[in-house]
Amino acid sequence: MGKRIDVNIAGYALTVRTDRSEEHMARLAETLNGRVREIQKQGGTANYLNVIMLAAMELADEVLMFEERFQEVKQQVGCAAEGKGRHQGPVGPEEPDLLATLDDALK
Repeated sequence: MGKRIDVNIAGYALTVRTDRSEEHMARLAETLNGRVREIQKQGGTANYLNVIMLAAMELADEVLMFEERFQEVKQQVGCAAEGKGRHQGPVGPEEPDLLATLDDALK
């Protein structure tokens, strides 16, 4: 199933079983911890669990917006490849590689 990796999320130790690398898991933890620090600086809630949930919701919101944008770009590239018309917005020659990278990131 995967190896066990220890991470620290907002001061709490967590052991995760995953196929991802330790470096990848450390980056995930640091991303979430960074967002937690940003929310703490803004104040507004003293409950630490609420801070963590707000950070997770902000990151989930970014993922959803990213997925929507990815689908728009994918559709634009598909239309351009099929010769159905011109897409709107900047899409350069690197776009197919970008789409593959984005697709892998969403899996």
